[in-house]
Amino acid sequence: MTIEKRMPLLLLFATLLALTGCWEREPMNVPVASYNYTDHSVISIWVNKGWVGSVSYKQGGGSTCCVSLPYRYAPGTRITLDWDRYDCTVSNNECATKYKDKDWPIKRIHKVVEVPPYQAKDVAELQLAFLPNDEVRVYAESRGFRHVDHPSHKEFGTLLEWNRPLEGQWPKPNTTKPEASR
Repeated sequence: MTIEKRMPLLLLFATLLALTGCWEREPMNVPVASYNYTDHSVISIWVNKGWVGSVSYKQGGGSTCCVSLPYRYAPGTRITLDWDRYDCTVSNNECATKYKDKDWPIKRIHKVVEVPPYQAKDVAELQLAFLPNDEVRVYAESRGFRHVDHPSHKEFGTLLEWNRPLEGQWPKPNTTKPEASR
């Protein structure tokens, strides 16, 4: 059989392979880097139930391995994030005085966080930004927070460029109850 006669069969085979997803890329495993912008030490972090390290007060950037992300970003891609942090702040020594020779109290936080859109070619790590009020942001990125095109700049401007506690600069959660309509 000549190549001209085989071509329709080859095209049909290629189309069937594409339709069945055989050419879909495997998920990519990327390191996780944590950044702490709070006045608390984050003592354990889990992403999708896998331990990925810790991040102390005023620290960040070290990577641990790994979390699996889809090679092609899909809207609604989420990670489950759990972390333990000391319930006392570091800067005012309240725990050092109150809990002398005892274990400091620990708070466990659980969040399901949507991963913003990414291109696989641009992903070097999954960046976790721990923020005041137990907020967190995630970025699948290769650029650092100081890079002018880092996606955090769209939401925060240059606030995350320097790894420091942001309690005094961070909006407090709305704790007032809405007034009942009359």
